[in-house]
Amino acid sequence: MPDPLIEVHHVGKKYAKSLKHAMAYGLADIAKSAFIPRRYRSVDFATRLASIEEDARAAAPVALRKSEFWALQDVNFNLGAGECAGIIGHNGAGKSTLFKILSGIISPSTGSIAIRGRLTSLIEVGSGFHPMLSGRENIYISGAVLGMGSKEIDKKFDEIVAFSGVEEFIDMPVKFYSSGMHVRLGFSVLAHLEPEIMLIDEILAVGDMEFQKKCIDRINRMREENMAIALVSHNMHRIESLSDFVIWLEHGKVKMRGDTQEIIEQYRAWEIEKYRQALEPARPGGGSGEKISLHKVELLKSDGSPATRFGYGEDIRVRVKYEARERIPDPKFQLFFYTDETLVFVASMLIDGDCPEAIEGPGQVTCTIRNPDLLPRVYEVAASIRESSGIVDLVDWNRDAHFSVTSEGLDTIPMDGPCPVGLLMQAGIVHQDYTWDLDAAVGLGAEGCPTDE
Repeated sequence: MPDPLIEVHHVGKKYAKSLKHAMAYGLADIAKSAFIPRRYRSVDFATRLASIEEDARAAAPVALRKSEFWALQDVNFNLGAGECAGIIGHNGAGKSTLFKILSGIISPSTGSIAIRGRLTSLIEVGSGFHPMLSGRENIYISGAVLGMGSKEIDKKFDEIVAFSGVEEFIDMPVKFYSSGMHVRLGFSVLAHLEPEIMLIDEILAVGDMEFQKKCIDRINRMREENMAIALVSHNMHRIESLSDFVIWLEHGKVKMRGDTQEIIEQYRAWEIEKYRQALEPARPGGGSGEKISLHKVELLKSDGSPATRFGYGEDIRVRVKYEARERIPDPKFQLFFYTDETLVFVASMLIDGDCPEAIEGPGQVTCTIRNPDLLPRVYEVAASIRESSGIVDLVDWNRDAHFSVTSEGLDTIPMDGPCPVGLLMQAGIVHQDYTWDLDAAVGLGAEGCPTDE
C-alpha cells in the first residue's frame, strides 16, 4: 500500500495573545536555536535540523507560557492519493491554522508533518499573486514556483485563461481585478499546473454559480487523477458532495473523524444545540396587559413531558398559561413559529375558528402540532391573544419559548441521491412529500438514471 501524500502526527500550534509576550518568546526561541549544543553543529544543515526536530518530538509535551493558548492541539490524520478530506468546524476552530502549517507558511509548535508530492494551496483570494504584475505574468510565476518550465506552462496557458474567464483582462495588473476574478484565476492556475496535493480554504464561495460548477467538476476530475485534496467549507452540501471523509475540528482538537454523512448530521445537531442555548437568555418572559397576562409558554412531548428537542415528524404540544383579570369573551389565541426571524407557519384561532366561549382567572390552552415536517433547525414560538374581533392584541407577544428539531427520524425521508444529508439539513425549513414522473424522460436506463448513450 503506498504511503499517504499527507501525514499529520500530533501537530499542535500555540500563539501568544499579547504582542509583547509574542515578541519576547520569539526572541527567546531564536536565542535557544542559535546556541544549540555542539553535538548538533554538523556541516550538513539538513542533518542538524532533522536531529533537532527528532529531539523536539521526543521531548516532554510543550507547556504554555503566560498569555499563550493552543490554536491546534494533537491533530492526527492521513490523506492518500485520490482522496478528498472535508475539514469543518466553527470559526476559530483551527482550520486555517492547520492549512497554513500544511502549506509551510507557519511551523507547528509540536508534532510533525510529512508531505509527499508537490503541494499547492488556495487559502486567500489571489494568494501568491503579485498585485503589480499582470495575470499573464502571475501565471508564469506561479508555475515556476511549482517547479514547471516556461514551455510546460505555455502548453497549459490557453486552457488556464479559458477556465478562469478573464481573457479580456489577462494583461491587466491583478491589483485591479475584482475578488471574483482573483479567485477564478487563482483556482484555474493551481488546478491546471497539476500538483499532487491541493488545499482549498472556503474560497469557492466567492465565485458565481457557473464558476463553482466548473470548480466542482474540476476537483472531481483531479481526484480521479489521484490528486489528494483537503477542503475547508461551511457549506455542508459541498462538503458532502466532494469529501471521502470529514475531520471536525473544535477548539483546535479533532472532535470527530470519519464517515461524511454521519459527521455532517452530528455537526448540524451540535450547531442547532449551540444556537438554542444562545437563545435562552435572549428573550424575557411574556408581557402583561390590563385585562390578561401571559405567564408561560411551555413545549411538551405527546406524553405531556416538558421538552426542547424533538425528532423529525414528532408531535409538538404548546401549552399557553395565562391569567385573566376579568371575564373575556371569545379570546383568540395564536402561535407563530419562526426560525432565523422567518415565519414558518401559524396556528391561529383567527384561521380555524376555535376559541373558548370566555376566560376568567388562571387557565391554559394547549395546541398540538401533529407530524410536523420541520427539518433540523432551532425554532422560536411567539404566543399572542386577541380580542373577539381579532383586531386588537390583549397582551404583548410572548417570545421566550424555543425548541430544536434534531436529525432523529430523518431516515423516514427517501434519501438515495449523491449528497442528500448536507443539502437537506442546510437548505430547507420543511420537507414536503413529492414524486417524479419519469415516463416521458429520454435516455433513461433500467434504474431510472441517465445512460451514457
